[in-house]
Amino acid sequence: MRLDSPVLAAGTRITNLLILNFYWLLGCLPIVTAGASTIAAFSVTLKMAEDREGSSMTAQFWTAFVKNLKHGVPLSLILLAGLGSVWMDVKLIEEQIGDSTSLLIAGIAVLILLLMHFLYVFALEARYKNGLLAGLANARGIFLIDLRRSLLLTAALLAEFILITQLNTPLRLFSILFLPILMIYTISKALMPVLRNLEETAGKQNPS
Repeated sequence: MRLDSPVLAAGTRITNLLILNFYWLLGCLPIVTAGASTIAAFSVTLKMAEDREGSSMTAQFWTAFVKNLKHGVPLSLILLAGLGSVWMDVKLIEEQIGDSTSLLIAGIAVLILLLMHFLYVFALEARYKNGLLAGLANARGIFLIDLRRSLLLTAALLAEFILITQLNTPLRLFSILFLPILMIYTISKALMPVLRNLEETAGKQNPS
């Protein structure tokens, strides 16, 4: 088997992603650092999407993890607060007697806002230097600018989650070991063409 064999390259990529998922899990152990861990994972997978991940994935991940704690922790807290409000909304709907339309609408609205702001924000934090509010605004802007791609990506992520966690297969038992990084890598592959196009446009408008 040649060293440049596609099979060998695919096997190496899968192995690296599994290792990266393990690093991501370690980084998420204090839940408030999940944002920094996700940004660090994106710092690697975005390079993988361009086939330029470099020689030391371990160093790349942990360097990015430490570097992005300042932005990652607030993002984690905002996301957790949003998801917590949705969970409370669901519980209220379950216990509500009578019309719960307003609660349902509120829960859906919060989910849409979370999707618009958090589908891309961790990837943007991994690639660019943004302030917290600027990062969220940029993530929302990209989501809306390429709405069709964003909705297709959301559908693909939902399909991955359902197929792996809801079907009674052996994959379901081990999903935590690979599903998070699979979804992060999926976002990276879908987002990279958008980022390259934006960067090329910005370069033409601001030539050095």
